[in-house]
Amino acid sequence: MNRRKFIEYSAKFIFLASFPMINLIPKENLSGDKKKLPWNKETFKFPLENFELQSGETLKNAYLLVDINGELNQSKSNAIIFATCFAGSHKFNQMAYGMDRALNPLKYCIITPNLFCSGYSSSPSNTASPQDGPRFPSITYYDNINAQDKLISEYFGITNPLMYIGFSMGAQQAFHWGALHGDKTGGIIPLCGTAKTTTQNWITLEGCKLALQSDVNYNNGNYISPPKKGLKAFSRNYTSTLFDKEGYEENLHLNLFDGFESTQSYLNFMDSFFGSVDANDILGMLNTWQMGDIGKHEKFNNNTKEALSHIKCPVLVMPSATDLSFPARNNISEVKEMPNAELKVINTKYGHLVGGMSTALSSEEDVTFIDKNIREFLKKID
Repeated sequence: MNRRKFIEYSAKFIFLASFPMINLIPKENLSGDKKKLPWNKETFKFPLENFELQSGETLKNAYLLVDINGELNQSKSNAIIFATCFAGSHKFNQMAYGMDRALNPLKYCIITPNLFCSGYSSSPSNTASPQDGPRFPSITYYDNINAQDKLISEYFGITNPLMYIGFSMGAQQAFHWGALHGDKTGGIIPLCGTAKTTTQNWITLEGCKLALQSDVNYNNGNYISPPKKGLKAFSRNYTSTLFDKEGYEENLHLNLFDGFESTQSYLNFMDSFFGSVDANDILGMLNTWQMGDIGKHEKFNNNTKEALSHIKCPVLVMPSATDLSFPARNNISEVKEMPNAELKVINTKYGHLVGGMSTALSSEEDVTFIDKNIREFLKKID
């Protein structure tokens, strides 16, 4: 097996391991992990106790699963918050950093707080009654941001993180973080995401949601065993958005990970991939995504433009030229509202997945372009 295939195979394993199907393996850090990496690594649960949500409801015994790669320097000025994406985790984010990458854990302390409803931090699948399953409270991006700010300030004692970065739902979190905490952050980088979920994107997600819920075994979220047909229907709907028409017709999806023999094998992989995620967790994340709008905060009076104008720190917005979920054109008007923002479009054929910053998900050229721009951005704010 050549080096490229080995790297892609390893990335495929990491990608699979980023999902709650790995609940059989303890999520806490194992001592063996430290021996495999040239930097310090730690994974732990940060207790939020009874955490008040934006809705006014209280999430009981809440927590964030947090992953740290690298060490804080003495001044705590090298902290990078790396948000997680839809159905992803800190393990998925591992594909985006390394000693030869812009996100280098030997230089920066990369802190990854897992998204609520991901199956790692507090989620429908791991919360006790009476907030289990479909009874889990509705979570907003600002709920995630408030929990992350509590983590950063109380656990780490960080007052001015160097950067906040994220892909997809992680990008939307980056915008929300910038609106509330941009004045104390060196800069933010949203990759393949918007500050507000568009109506078109909302409708697409609604179709994915209804496809899952149409399975009779879903039983309004009170299923005894996974609603397999619903999860497969969700997978086919959602997977259709990962590449545009040209990307799929050029068979770029067959290049992912260590390669697929056919479109059917690719679809089977994605079905297994999403089929391993708890259905209520998927719906919880979709709900957060659908409600995404940085204007929806009492500080901004439900005004998205006003919230964008509050992001005064440097911002590097990097959309994909072929992203169906977050088309690059949707970021143009957002960038205009931010006083210190720059738009760098990733000229790629790899659709939405390019934001994963890995050659297992896109091309070497794409990854090089993203890393180059992140390095230049870090030089400006460091």
